[in-house]
Amino acid sequence: MALNRDQIADMKLRRREVSRLYMQGLEQMEIASEIGCSQSTVSRDLAELRDQWMASALVDINTAKAMELGKIDALELEYWEAWSRSVGESVRETSKLSGPAKGSAEKLEKTITKDKLAGDPRFLAGIQWCIDKRCEILGLDSPQEVVFSWKDEIIDLLRTGAITPDNVRNDFGEGVAIELIERAGVWVGDDSAT
Repeated sequence: MALNRDQIADMKLRRREVSRLYMQGLEQMEIASEIGCSQSTVSRDLAELRDQWMASALVDINTAKAMELGKIDALELEYWEAWSRSVGESVRETSKLSGPAKGSAEKLEKTITKDKLAGDPRFLAGIQWCIDKRCEILGLDSPQEVVFSWKDEIIDLLRTGAITPDNVRNDFGEGVAIELIERAGVWVGDDSAT
């Protein structure tokens, strides 16, 4: 069933109020009572609002990432241009007047000096920083996967007392139980008395 303009406007106002009350910590039944509708209507409104919030968050995050990546691209370009200027040759020209020799006028001596420039490594460090930041923003430098075995979980449960050594013996057998109990560092005696 299609909604008319008035119904759409009423729904938007209701959802705005549902959102406000929800953010204040009210339960769905309290919100329904406050605005005069059913709890199921509040539930549907909250589901729609959550979808909108998620879509908005994704767009905002992607927009923010794009803006930061644009800034990093511009900065990296500046570093590359500065690096290019710092590599190559430096040319200096000096002039010197020499005194007159017998029977001649003053002489102007010009000297041209060319120096090879190796480049300023600070610009390369800046380029590397841009690359690192870009990888960080794009998630390309994510931490490596940590493998957590079931044995580690059993050991944690033993250490916290959530399970007993007898539980481990009964469930996994004596051989596996001894290894896990020893790694957990728990008392191996008859734990039924504790």
